[in-house]
Amino acid sequence: MNPFKKYNGLRLNGQHYEVKSLRAASMDDKLPAHLREIFAFTSKLFDRTHKVGVTTSGSTGRPKQMAFPKKAFEASAAATNKYFGLDAECRALLALPMRYIAGKMMVVRAVVGGYELTAVPPASQPFIKAIAEAARSGDFDFVPLTPHQAASVLESDPQSLAAVKAVLIGGGQVSDELRGKLIQAGVKAYASFGMTETLSHFALARLSAGSDPVYFPVEGVEIKIRKNGNLSVRWKEVTQHRIETNDLVEAREKGFVWKGRTDNLINSGGIKVIPEQVEKRLAHLIRAPFFVSGIPHDKLGEEVALFLEAEGLPTSDLLAEVQHALSDTPFWQPRRLIALSEFEYTPTGKIMRSETVRKSVPSK
Repeated sequence: MNPFKKYNGLRLNGQHYEVKSLRAASMDDKLPAHLREIFAFTSKLFDRTHKVGVTTSGSTGRPKQMAFPKKAFEASAAATNKYFGLDAECRALLALPMRYIAGKMMVVRAVVGGYELTAVPPASQPFIKAIAEAARSGDFDFVPLTPHQAASVLESDPQSLAAVKAVLIGGGQVSDELRGKLIQAGVKAYASFGMTETLSHFALARLSAGSDPVYFPVEGVEIKIRKNGNLSVRWKEVTQHRIETNDLVEAREKGFVWKGRTDNLINSGGIKVIPEQVEKRLAHLIRAPFFVSGIPHDKLGEEVALFLEAEGLPTSDLLAEVQHALSDTPFWQPRRLIALSEFEYTPTGKIMRSETVRKSVPSK
């Protein structure tokens, strides 16, 4: 049985669309493309099929197609709605693309919760203004954004998000700089932790000053931390089996702090370096896109290198500045700076580390 049969369509942009009208709306050429995509996906929730397909972002490999039972979508949406107290009286903003799981799950949450969804175009530069205007005028209860979106909105209209009851930042790590700006602007912000395989987030953290975010699993999620520090996740209502992740975490009471990823780990002469921790130390110093990675070394196996997207930027003194900033942790110091005109990116804007390194550094 389709679990969505008990829900009554979608409330979108001030109108209520009954189930029977969704498919027709998805083919209405008079409607903007982002709305047609929303209607097309929503109609799939109510059709006779038992599963819905999704596409991974490709941030840790090539994008792949997956399919989940509709009851899994319902369970994930219900868990988020319960966490944030979202019911039929609430309003939420959708500014995320429908191609990936984050946008899809916002629609599912609105259907399951029965609340009003306001959608703005996620592509092209004007969406920043649209988000700010919608947030200012809409008295929203829930606004999910990517880190880039949140930073851009704060830059153009710092107070626009302050009235929102919960702003959820997902799709990438929240930098200390962005976290500080959110707190300074009085934004009630949360960070999400998840993946396509768990239908968006399975853990959430309230962002506060002075410490790394502590993520707590939503209801129904069981987490374990292996001896090697890797996070293991089990969500009976959503995942068909336990998921062993490549995420390195540290345990906190009933939660965890994220440290980095095993597949990014650098082994330099037997010393293990977590690139994400080095990047965190350098974020205030480097304004251009950058990342830290290991590259082949004859004696050490790997050496720490700094990759910089630096077309037109001066880099002559940067390596020395970086090494000085890390003088208290010499094994973290990059020994080489590799400046590139452009990194390799996923369609969602995440840096493809391994692909960028592979194309710029000869293998030995």
